[in-house]
Amino acid sequence: MLEKVKYIVVDLDGTLVRTDLFVESLLRYLKHNPINLLRVILWLMKGRAYAKEKIADNIDIDVEFLPYENQLIAYLKDLKEQGKTIILATASHRVYADKVARFLGIFDDVIATADGQNRKGRRKLAAIKELIGDAEFAYAGDSAADGPIWKAASANIMVNAPRNNVAEAEKANKLVWQSRATKPVWRAFLKEMRPHQYAKNVLLFVPLVTSHEYMVASHLLSVLLAFICFSFCASGVYFLNDLLDLEDDRRHRSKSSRPIASGALSLPLGVAGAVGFPVLAFTVSLAYLPMAFVAVLAVYFLITNAYSFLLKRIATVDVMTLAILYTLRVVAGAAAANVELSSWLIAFSVFIFVSLAFMKRYIEVSSLTKKSGQVRGRGYSGDDSETMFSLGITNFTAAVVILALYINSDSVVRLYKSPEVLWLLCLLVLFWGNHIWVCARRGEIPDDPVVFAIKDKASRLVGISFVIVLFLAKYAAF
Repeated sequence: MLEKVKYIVVDLDGTLVRTDLFVESLLRYLKHNPINLLRVILWLMKGRAYAKEKIADNIDIDVEFLPYENQLIAYLKDLKEQGKTIILATASHRVYADKVARFLGIFDDVIATADGQNRKGRRKLAAIKELIGDAEFAYAGDSAADGPIWKAASANIMVNAPRNNVAEAEKANKLVWQSRATKPVWRAFLKEMRPHQYAKNVLLFVPLVTSHEYMVASHLLSVLLAFICFSFCASGVYFLNDLLDLEDDRRHRSKSSRPIASGALSLPLGVAGAVGFPVLAFTVSLAYLPMAFVAVLAVYFLITNAYSFLLKRIATVDVMTLAILYTLRVVAGAAAANVELSSWLIAFSVFIFVSLAFMKRYIEVSSLTKKSGQVRGRGYSGDDSETMFSLGITNFTAAVVILALYINSDSVVRLYKSPEVLWLLCLLVLFWGNHIWVCARRGEIPDDPVVFAIKDKASRLVGISFVIVLFLAKYAAF
């Protein structure tokens, strides 16, 4: 079918790369300053082509780390060796299209948005005809917008195309090559939600345990619903974080496999998750939970957004912000159940969460291959690893001291039948702190210490033992 075809025309967004360069550059532009959204709206009012040009003037994209469709590229290289003329035709701006073409080195010509012309759909087809005349061509595309071009082409190459378009191509005997995603989109969406991170939100139940109100069904149900709302809100934040950190994540050893960074999940679906989950969380919490919880959730959401846009890039401030976000989960649990929040619990939480936040940064910094290297998107270099290790150990030790002072306080005698049993908690926390910091030092924690703790057998045993000691101290008389 391709014997008589001289030209192979290839789409860029969603076809050659598993992303949309306009949406990606737009997100990066907004990351620098969210207020830029007003400027973008004004540009869009003057036309999509104008907006693309203005964004391209302000944002540069490193094409080396884009998520390319490698199977398609290999196929195009084979066609190139057969003497075919390969043309890149895209609605993305010419600046980005030219960079991709130069990087791959397989294209003979480029058609792209420029000079006020948004080359998408029929406009792209007109540009193709203007370039090659009435010559037969094959077209590689991915979306329904490519329908008119597939119909005009002599042969169709399809990448994750809609099933109805694939069926039309097969019926017309035009389909010469296609590829489909190996995993369904819903799996990528679920993975991007990061349900394993919901384990952090178990902290909402801590005030219920420390206030000994866990037998009150209404309190338990309130905290359970708060847990769900907090988890949905957190998922929205994860979506937003990954949308804003695309370039940095693609350079990271493990984050490059995240659904948005790898292109397994489209950017529009990423935006839908970033907006939809927080809206759902606040809608449910406003309907069924106390306003105090809604207020804490709002503070959490505002701080996480400030962290995503700015605070994560400021050394030490980012660590303190992470610790505050962990502590807010404890405060939210107390607000949801309407129970008193102990100052001892807050003090213990702050120190232990600062330690864990330093550990998260220590893991990133210690993974640098060069001591003088800089962590992308963060305010740290390789020289900071020993400082963060020392600060992390110090803060964890302070948390154990707070716990010991609490056990020795008068309030413990009123709350527990056998308060002396609580001293075992100090040993458990000391063991766990030493264990995870030694693991971090050895490089056994790949990324997030919380995720590591969920999978780590020793950490799970410590958690179970912690609960057993609390219940023995409360109900057993020795």
